Amino acid sequence: MRYDKGRNAAPFPGIYERFRNPGMNCNLTEQELWSGLDRHAPEIEAHLSECPDCRARAEGFRLGLSALTEASAPPTPPLPARIGPYTILRRLGEGGMGIVYEGQQHNPRRLVAIKVIRGGPSADEYRVRLFQREAQTLARLKHPAIAAVYEAGRTDDGQHYFTMEHVVGEPLNRYVREHALSRKERLDLFCKICEAIHYAHQRGIIHRDLKPSNILVDRDGNPKVLDFGLARVVGPEAGVTTMTDVGRLMGTLPYMSPEEAAGHPEDMDVRSDVYSLGVLLFELLTGQLPYKVQRAALPQALKTICEEPPPRPGTIDPSLRGDLETIMLKALEKEPARRYQSASALAEDIVRFQRNEPIQARPAGVIYRLRKFAARHAAAVLLVGGFLLIGAGAAGFVRLMGRAQEASARELMDLHDLEMAVIKNRLAEAYWREKLYDQAEPHFRGALATFERLDRRHRIAITRLNLGMLLVDRELRKDSGVVLDDLETRRDDHDFIEAEELLLDALLFFSEHPSEYRNERRMALEYLRTLYGPRVWNDPEGRREIEKALETLRREEAGTLPKPMG
Repeated sequence: MRYDKGRNAAPFPGIYERFRNPGMNCNLTEQELWSGLDRHAPEIEAHLSECPDCRARAEGFRLGLSALTEASAPPTPPLPARIGPYTILRRLGEGGMGIVYEGQQHNPRRLVAIKVIRGGPSADEYRVRLFQREAQTLARLKHPAIAAVYEAGRTDDGQHYFTMEHVVGEPLNRYVREHALSRKERLDLFCKICEAIHYAHQRGIIHRDLKPSNILVDRDGNPKVLDFGLARVVGPEAGVTTMTDVGRLMGTLPYMSPEEAAGHPEDMDVRSDVYSLGVLLFELLTGQLPYKVQRAALPQALKTICEEPPPRPGTIDPSLRGDLETIMLKALEKEPARRYQSASALAEDIVRFQRNEPIQARPAGVIYRLRKFAARHAAAVLLVGGFLLIGAGAAGFVRLMGRAQEASARELMDLHDLEMAVIKNRLAEAYWREKLYDQAEPHFRGALATFERLDRRHRIAITRLNLGMLLVDRELRKDSGVVLDDLETRRDDHDFIEAEELLLDALLFFSEHPSEYRNERRMALEYLRTLYGPRVWNDPEGRREIEKALETLRREEAGTLPKPMG
């Protein structure tokens, strides 16, 4: 499914459709409320956040249910002596669906992990089906990074169980932290996980609950993917093992894909696991999750996952800027079609990065980023009448001496660095005018690094624009004989890719102040038109969008834009 990028709402509308006007003629019946609470339906949670009457009724339901559950739920069962032919040694862990024991198999003699369904013989049909599906799923997978299943069975008293490989290891995040893995080691480990998930995908199995606690790392540094209890089986072999999860929120919220959070399980495919892998990679490299939704109210958490862009990893760790940041953000795209299309494609780009080869991922293009920006900043876009773009050119020299006497030593150093960066910018512009591109580039980059360290946002945007235009000029001059037969080479040219990102980054900043930089906006538009034109990428859609923006700018300058209403 390809989501409509033109909507101003999230890519997944309809989550809150029924209860958009809570508290006004609310006629939600007891049955509807109870049904929504029982399914953990997102639209009910959204309604409760705004309707005091239903919130009070729901609280009464929950309190009564909690008391009933506490009174009737059996305690964790005592450690059994045996399960089937296996001797039980100790409890390894437990969750909402089952309990895992360490057991001794006698023939062949080995330690095994034994998983039993919670509730024992009295477990309901839904839990039994989930449990059986997990055993059937694992039986199809024979991979060194996936825990192997040995046997499934049922005891004489009706207890379902299956045995699997006993993995001695630590959860992924704890292993990485306690063993102080380098970035290269983290990326190598992550690629092994991607290979295992891709293997499962090739056999029609989507994990759906990838998270650090479901990936153990053994003493040799090898990962083992566990817990396929929520897995979906797709393709011609799915048969009765595929279950319909409409109305059920499955998985773990911080690692959940937008299509799952939106309640659209029919849209889930291997790219949903790619998104979860993107969250894992983000966490491995930054030490934090892209979205802090663990303590948020459920409606807000779902809205965040579906609508909010993740933070740029480079803002957390500047060393992640560039290709690694691009890789992570592509894996975390809201729309499945814009993500890596497989776990192996994600791993392959990481390998390219480690080999200092050009990666396949590219920063989001002009059309997509402008539409997303417009959706988030509708008022600003309406104010300027459309996609009005960036300004450029160095501003006048900053007068520093009057402030220097009052500044602290740190401030004096910063002011000196700022002055030197401005000089570097001017020197780069002089080299650029003389077509000495290779001499100009390092001065632009040095100035940009200083402006970024000092967080001078206006100067950052201007320098990014200048550097982007410089890269385009240099590549077109260097390869002036290139024709359309070399189009694929053009698409992989790292300087053109970087130039587009620089120009668009500057665009997104200056679009907040569009009326101040008309001449500079025209320059930026012309360079973007060149990038999307036949001399470089030959992207007709991108070129048409730029032509529309140029026409808007011409009308603005001529004073013929329609006046905003209101």
